Amino acid sequence: MRGDSRAIPYLNDFNTIEHGYDGISNPAKYLEKIRDLRSHGYNGPLGIGLQGHFVKPNLPYIRSSLDMLASAGLPIWITEEVYLEEIIREGSCTSGVKGIMMWAPWSPKGCYRMCLTDNNFKNFPTGDVVDKILKEWSHQGFSGTTDENGFFETSLFYKTIKLKSVITKM
Repeated sequence: MRGDSRAIPYLNDFNTIEHGYDGISNPAKYLEKIRDLRSHGYNGPLGIGLQGHFVKPNLPYIRSSLDMLASAGLPIWITEEVYLEEIIREGSCTSGVKGIMMWAPWSPKGCYRMCLTDNNFKNFPTGDVVDKILKEWSHQGFSGTTDENGFFETSLFYKTIKLKSVITKM
């Protein structure tokens, strides 16, 4: 089996943009990891992956951190759960952020992490956020259906940011 030669490998870390008091995970250390990779001979494509685990978003710190990471000239993708709307809006204002990924697994046994709906497809607060932003950013009607395995994937472009939702059945 061959890999997709177009796939971009992403460094994936957490606590990089959440707050400024972690001496191990911060934008400067992240950029240092990229320089270290490059100095050891990796010159291929690369991206910046950031897992959002915000206790309370400090939007000015997030913005300056994203701007610092954007200086690497690499695509940035962020994940977030609790403060989804704030992070989507802040990320969409930063040139380096190319997308925000939402993992929204559903299970008939109950919600796992960031479900968008309950078992009767009534929105949870996260589903309301996604619907609100889709409505704001979409100039056309929006709908979709799952495939035979219960998967639905969509992309929505806004400015230069790509909002991607992957909904899977658990």
